[in-house]
Amino acid sequence: MSTSVILAIDTGSSSIRCTAFNLLNNVEPGTPPIQALGIYHSIPLPCIIPSTGYIRIHEILMTIDQCIDNVISSLRPSLSDYRIVAIGFSTFVMNLVGVDEMGEPVGETATCSYACNRKDVVRECQELKQNTSPEELQSLYQETGAPLHSAYALSQLLAFYNNDANRGIMSTVHRWQTISSICIHRWMGGGKIDVPISYSEASWTGMLDFRTCTWNRTILDILNACPGIRCSGGIFGLLPELADLDGTNTTETTTSLFCNGLSSCNKNGEANPYWERWPELRATSTHYDNEQMQQCRMFLGIGDGAAANCGSKCDAYSSSDGTRIAVTVGTSAAARVCLPLPIETSPSNKIVIPFGLFCYRIDKSQVLVGGALTDGGSAIEWARNLLNLKSGEDFEAALEEVSDQYYSISSGLELDSPPSPPSRSSVGTVTMIPFLNGERSTGFRGSASACISGITRDTSATDILHGCLQGVTLRLRAVIGLIKDVHKNKTDDGGQTRLVVSGTALERNFLWRQMIADCTGFDVVVDGDSSGGTSRGVAMLITKSIHLAERCEEALSIVSQCQPNPNTRLRWKIAAREQENLITAVSKTWDM
Repeated sequence: MSTSVILAIDTGSSSIRCTAFNLLNNVEPGTPPIQALGIYHSIPLPCIIPSTGYIRIHEILMTIDQCIDNVISSLRPSLSDYRIVAIGFSTFVMNLVGVDEMGEPVGETATCSYACNRKDVVRECQELKQNTSPEELQSLYQETGAPLHSAYALSQLLAFYNNDANRGIMSTVHRWQTISSICIHRWMGGGKIDVPISYSEASWTGMLDFRTCTWNRTILDILNACPGIRCSGGIFGLLPELADLDGTNTTETTTSLFCNGLSSCNKNGEANPYWERWPELRATSTHYDNEQMQQCRMFLGIGDGAAANCGSKCDAYSSSDGTRIAVTVGTSAAARVCLPLPIETSPSNKIVIPFGLFCYRIDKSQVLVGGALTDGGSAIEWARNLLNLKSGEDFEAALEEVSDQYYSISSGLELDSPPSPPSRSSVGTVTMIPFLNGERSTGFRGSASACISGITRDTSATDILHGCLQGVTLRLRAVIGLIKDVHKNKTDDGGQTRLVVSGTALERNFLWRQMIADCTGFDVVVDGDSSGGTSRGVAMLITKSIHLAERCEEALSIVSQCQPNPNTRLRWKIAAREQENLITAVSKTWDM
């Protein structure tokens, strides 16, 4: 029997990776239906240009192809009999790329990303807020699951089309696509064919009604009023069609043709260069004489946050009661919970999104509720560079000192003991606001900046590094607190809720996991199957679609667990209050 292989492409903000998974058959309930084959290829690549938020789209497309080349080259000698049954994506979100009539990107300046914080975009966002009533803003928030913010597409598209310097390039933009849809278009041979984008990626633009999975009408009206967009034929022609991961939408029952693998030529009759390059991805193949013709299905992209949740066994199928909250720390950081929510043609199911969180569509059956920080591991990396801890040994030694400091403080505490002067009241010695690149959750202030308070002549490098770890931890605590409010009957359960962590920063750093456990009061666990969780999440969502299963439950395989130290509870509460007070004080200096 041949090995059924799923290729998962993870397009992150700092690297691109392709991983091969074995799709298993006839597994026991609760057993993972996929298995990593140990075949992968990763290429470091800064995908987003700092400060501008522009996407290095041409380099990304080339690098994705290179990763697939290398993985297929490794599969061929490793497995005597295999077939690639599916290929799918996770992408950093949000991402939008302007393409011409032939589906090719027109240039980096015609791109949008979550990391955008340009002044012209912030200005557009401010004007939108000023010209929109609080009631209208709240209505948009509840419909799209996203606030008005420079990290979303609306402000960035307005800034692009209102910029006279873009007159030349905007006339060449035929449509706005995503990285994954551009890849599929190219692999199908290119030409004048349009590929939809997924509900997941569309939702992360902040312009999708997440209940009905349609472009939000109010936002479409705002965009259509922009003179630059009117000159380009209107926004309706510029935005792509929408579909679920498998290519179906709310009005279709069969998958789109592009989802059925490579063809020898495109719809224009032109030869497809990928036909000979990747025969394993062809729509039909006679490579296996004793089997029916092979079909390699292509799946639309999903947001990296959604993939990370599914890879951590925190999707609505593995944890329908919401007792697993995924916490991920990479360059950024996030805490999220998946909730079941089918698409509704006339919305009636009310999920009230508290200010500070987002709600994104994952697929036609579930949504993702949570919050994200622009700076997670990047705050620690900033401190590492600032403190000149460039060698691995120096950095590990500094972390060891932070660990000694933290456990020394914690071990001397008694349950709910009041602060003892003259020591500071917080768990660490300084208070930090980790908004190095602006704030997403919980205040969504794109113009926010970082701040460290409490520095004295005795402040050490250990204190600064400790403060950065504590600062990010406290912001995650704020996000998790809001998640509990959304799903209180499930998450406020007397200790059953677990935080399932992923990301290199947390998987390798026991201290940080313990800090999160102490700060939130929840057990923090590392699952043995969730290494490379984002790629694994792609493979899991594809598996569910292929098997057409409503549920694909997975039991946690805990390899490490941190339980909260109750003696630190009051100190973390005080530390949270100090950080909130500092944010309130310094926010008056931000350009709101």
